[in-house]
Order: sequence, then C-alpha cells, then structure tokens
Amino acid sequence: MTIDMSQFHGVFLEESAEHLDDIEHLLMALNPEQPEIEDLNCIFRAAHSIKGGAGIFGFDALISVTHVMENLFDLARQGQFNISQKVVDDLLMVVDTLRRLLAAYGCNEAVNWQLVADATEKVNNLLQPAAVVVKDAPDSGFGFFEPLVSKTDNSAFGFFEPLPQATEDDGFGFFEPLPQATKDDGFGFFEPLTTPANGGHSDLPEQTAPPVVQAAVPSIKDTELKAAPVDAEQKVLVERRKTDTDTSSIRVDIHKVDSLVNLVGELVITQSMLTLIGEELAENLSERLATALRELERNTRDLQEGIMSIRMLPMSFVFNRFPRVVRDLSQKLSKQVELVVEGGHTEIDKSLIEKLVDPLTHLVRNSLDHGIEPAETRRALGKAETGRLILKAEQKGGNVLISVHDDGGGLNRQKIMAKARQRGIEISETAPDSEVWQLIMAPGFSTAEQVTDVSGRGVGMDVVRRNIESMGGKIDITSSTGQGSGIHIRLPLTLAILDGMSVSVSDQQFIVPLVNIVESVQPSPEQMMLISNQQMLFLRDLYWPIVKLGELMQLPDAIKDPLIGILVLVESSRNRFAMLVDDLLGQQQVVIKSLEQHYRRVDGVAGATIMGDGSVALILDVESLADIPATSIN
Repeated sequence: MTIDMSQFHGVFLEESAEHLDDIEHLLMALNPEQPEIEDLNCIFRAAHSIKGGAGIFGFDALISVTHVMENLFDLARQGQFNISQKVVDDLLMVVDTLRRLLAAYGCNEAVNWQLVADATEKVNNLLQPAAVVVKDAPDSGFGFFEPLVSKTDNSAFGFFEPLPQATEDDGFGFFEPLPQATKDDGFGFFEPLTTPANGGHSDLPEQTAPPVVQAAVPSIKDTELKAAPVDAEQKVLVERRKTDTDTSSIRVDIHKVDSLVNLVGELVITQSMLTLIGEELAENLSERLATALRELERNTRDLQEGIMSIRMLPMSFVFNRFPRVVRDLSQKLSKQVELVVEGGHTEIDKSLIEKLVDPLTHLVRNSLDHGIEPAETRRALGKAETGRLILKAEQKGGNVLISVHDDGGGLNRQKIMAKARQRGIEISETAPDSEVWQLIMAPGFSTAEQVTDVSGRGVGMDVVRRNIESMGGKIDITSSTGQGSGIHIRLPLTLAILDGMSVSVSDQQFIVPLVNIVESVQPSPEQMMLISNQQMLFLRDLYWPIVKLGELMQLPDAIKDPLIGILVLVESSRNRFAMLVDDLLGQQQVVIKSLEQHYRRVDGVAGATIMGDGSVALILDVESLADIPATSIN
C-alpha cells in the first residue's frame, strides 16, 4: 500500500516553524561566555527534529542546512566550539533562511539553492579549525603513546553518518591497524551494532555491546569532561518525556473548529426559539417547560464558551517574534533597547492573532526609530542609556487591550500641528492632546526630518488604523514630553460572537456593538442645535452630529424627530455621533454571520445574526457609519 506523504506536510511545516522559533529564542538568550549546556542540547535537538522530518519527506534543502547546524552544536555542547556574538548573529541569519525554505516547501515553490549554499557556507566557515578548540584535553598516553585526537560523539541518533574523525592507530605500534569499517564493527565475530555516542540515548532499542580493546584508558578528568553534557541532556530528555506524559493535546484544523462554532451558534438560536414558544404555552405547562429551558440555556452557553475557547490562543504567539525584531533593529539603529513583555498569557481569537502581526510590527519599529533616543542623547537628558519598550496585553470584559509603550521623547505637539496645517488639515489650537495625536494616523502624515529604510515616508500608521478597525477595534494614543508615548489597541476577544445592544427602527432590528456605545439619551429641546444645516446634539460641552438610522437604511416608517425617538451616542476611532433609533430592545450576545458571503455587501453593516424569533437582525459597522455624516466633528 502506497501512503501519500503529502497529507502530513502541513503538520511537519507547522512543527518545524515552532522548532525554529525555539532555536531563535534560545540563541538570543545564550550567554556567549558561558552558554547553558541544556540550551545547547535543546537547539541541537530542534535542528535534529527538523532534519529528521525533512528526510522523511525528501526536503533536501532543509536537510543540508540543519545538518551543518547539528555539527556545530554537537561540538559546542561537548565544549569543543566557542559560541561568540558573531556566531549567534550568523546563526540567526541561518534561521531566517530556514524559514524561507519552509515557506517555499509549504507553497510548492522552487527552492532557491543559492540560499542553501550561502547558509551552509556560513556555518562551515564558523567551523573552520581556528574556531574549534579542545578544552583541557588530557594526555592519556601515560608517557608511552602520542595523545589521541579527541573524537566527536556521534549524536546522530542512529539515523545519519557520523562526522569525519581522525584515523586512530589501534595497533599500539605492534599490529596493523584495523580497517575503518562503517558497517561491520563486530570484528568478524558479532553482528554490527548501532550505538550512538550520546550517553546511550537512542531512538533504537538498546543493545549490549561486546568489550572492545581501547588504545588508552581515559583519565578521571576526561570522564568528567564527557559526562557533563550527557547528564544535562539526559535531564532535559527526562523532563521532556514527563511533560509529554502530563500534557495531552492534538492539532485540529481551524475549519473544523469554525464548523463547531457555527453549529453551536445554531443551537443558541434554536434555544432562543424554544424559549419564545414556551412563553406562549398554557400556564400549567409553561412553568415546567421554563425550568427545562433555563437548564438548556445554561448548558448551551457553557457549550458555546467551551467551543469558543478552542479558537483562543495566547498573545505570546504574537509577542514571541518581537525579541528578534527589537534586537536586529536596535543594532541597526545603534540604540540600546530592553524589551519587556507583559500579559503574554492573555488569550484572543486565532483569526485576530494572525491579523495583529503587521500592525504591531509597525508600531514597534516606530517606537525604536522615532521614540527611543540614542544612548548619548538619553545620557545627556539624565535617562538610563538603555531604553525600555513594553508590549502588554490584558483582558477587560469582552475586550483585549494591547499596548506598545516606550520611554522615549514622546510626541511633539507643535511639530504635529505645524505639519497638519502644511497639509491643509484644520485643527484648533485648543484641541485636546488626544485629538492632536490622532493626526499621526492620517494618510501620508510624517514629521520625520529624513526618510530612512525603517520609516519616515508617512505610510504605515494609517494602514495600522485601518487594520485595527477592520477587526472591530479602536486605537488611542497617549504621550508625555520627555517621558515617552504609548499606542493602546482595544479589540474584541473574538470575531465570532458579539456583545451588542438590540435597537428597533420601524419594523426592523439592528445590533449596535456595545464597545462603541457611550450612552443612550432622550434629548430635550434645549440640547438640540442646527449648525450648517446639520442637526446636532449638544451634551456635556460636546457636539454630536445626528445620524438618522431609518433614513440611512431607507425605512420610511422610522421616527424622524430626535425629541420623540432615542439617541444612541456612539464613538468610533475617528468620529462620534448620535444615532437616532425608535426604541432600545435590550442587550444580548449574538453570533455573527457574514452578510457578504450569504447575500452581498451592504454599506454600514458588518454582518447579520438570527434572533430568537427566527428574524434576521443586521449588525451595524460603526466605523463605516462614522464616515457618513457630511459635517466633520469639531
């Protein structure tokens, strides 16, 4: 029976990407002067795992690069190779090459063999004789024999050929040396054994080897030198087996999880329908049914929360890539920067995780380039020479707050306002700082005095805002001169379920996301203003343009007089306005369905949901509704 190995490619590529992440983090954490043997062992095993899987699938490019990495770390963990900062830098570049090769195999693209050649050459150059050392090699010849060249352990776990070794004369000067057989090591009397020199740890069953005469008996010092790496590796392997035993997990296709989410959403709708039917039954049946329905409602909500939790991933999946970004960019900018990560355990929907990477990368690069000052400037200002960049995530209610904060010079209000006037953007001198800071997210807006390959062209922040708003989020900016600045992103925990306020307009129901609602009011005549033919609500020293939802949705029977209806005050990241509706029906959690997928795109609508009575309610897109008022908000 022929097995189609391509069905396992996805799992291998995903696991290999995780191994590369581990290698990258361990490399950056290494202390070149005294590297931890367990870290070296972990890097070796990660490279070995990639190489082993690549061998199964015939991914020769991955095999070539990971093999030379194995050689290097095999020597390093034996104390025969010195790790330096240059070695770390070069190996990080090799990790980048491996990621590109993984991507090529994942997309069935042709492999760039020049990349493979460059990466292997880079590692081989590090392995030149000048870089390889033998620490405290004892003279085991007891004064009678020439000292032997220290042999490298064959830690290939029985799958790969050992590294070339120096030829030894085992004849003690009296006999002809035995042939260097690679397969028949039984001297003609025993079956060949596969015995890896990694302290007996092998992927193959352990066998008992016959005694073999050795050229010299190793000294105690030599035994100790070899024992340390083996013991450390054994400890890590035991811990890893313990972890594997204690933790059970499986990889599940995200489409299967999405299918479960849709099914549980349908169950929620059915449960709501049953509740409405129960209210219409005779009183003697209604009480008994109501008890059962309340139990069903509780179980359904627990099931819904359980299914949704499967889609949740910790923010560390995003944050873990930034130590490398900060390290490389701070070196390029000749700045000293310490990265602090907080709240990496905070969970968020997987679909949002994937969309957060690019916006956060841009914000981090901006903080390093524009925010944090060079060491000499910070020293002159009385600051610590090393700047601090903080990535933080925390959950508040149904939202996740993500912050990017630096302790640099902060935003320059006057420079921003001058640039705004130069671009024809009207801004009052008395405008609050929060409004001035939002200007940096206008398309093409930049106060950089020169353009670099890092930033300064005025593109990026507007894209960041659009990406965050497309996820139903909003951005706030804080800054203090000389103390630093922060970008604060508020996102919903998931895009599959929404907490909203149900409102009615004519005979239609709409859902307004709770995250955008400030409050709801019934205005008095004194609060109503008419400015430039635009009806405005004046409340708490702020002007709120009135948007009549019935007119936008072309519902002729909707209430048109704000004094009769209800004004829902909503706020987007760019605008605020008062939305006129007929009535408030109540707060509820709804399952979001794509209107564009099942019908067509509708301006001002983010999606749809099915209510308990079987009717369809549209979920409003407050961010796009905010662009509808013709009069800008002052």
